[in-house]
Amino acid sequence: MILKLLLALVVSLLTATGQLCLKKGALGLGEVEFSFSTILSFIPRAFQSGWLMLGIFIFGIDFLVYLFVLTKFQLNILYPAIVSAGIILISLASWLFLKESISLLQVLGIIVIIFGIFLLMPRG
Repeated sequence: MILKLLLALVVSLLTATGQLCLKKGALGLGEVEFSFSTILSFIPRAFQSGWLMLGIFIFGIDFLVYLFVLTKFQLNILYPAIVSAGIILISLASWLFLKESISLLQVLGIIVIIFGIFLLMPRG
């Protein structure tokens, strides 16, 4: 059971890491307008960003690990737990590494999420 839980945590860690890489890469691209012509010019620039490519690679690994973990848990338990853990990890990592702010209300929300994860976990 511990190994299965660790694998689920790995999925959350990979997802959070991939998100951080994408954010760093997106920040390096500067302001991007959302239009059809802009998207076409944006694609080659995106593939030149090391952070974006690393994020895509991490998401690929994440996908493979997630497929394996899906065979070990009920989806109605696994998905909410992974998403909740991801919210916690992304919030803390963006605060630490991207210097984004976290309000007191967000901290309280994270505490509620942690309790919710424990309620979701199967017993036994």
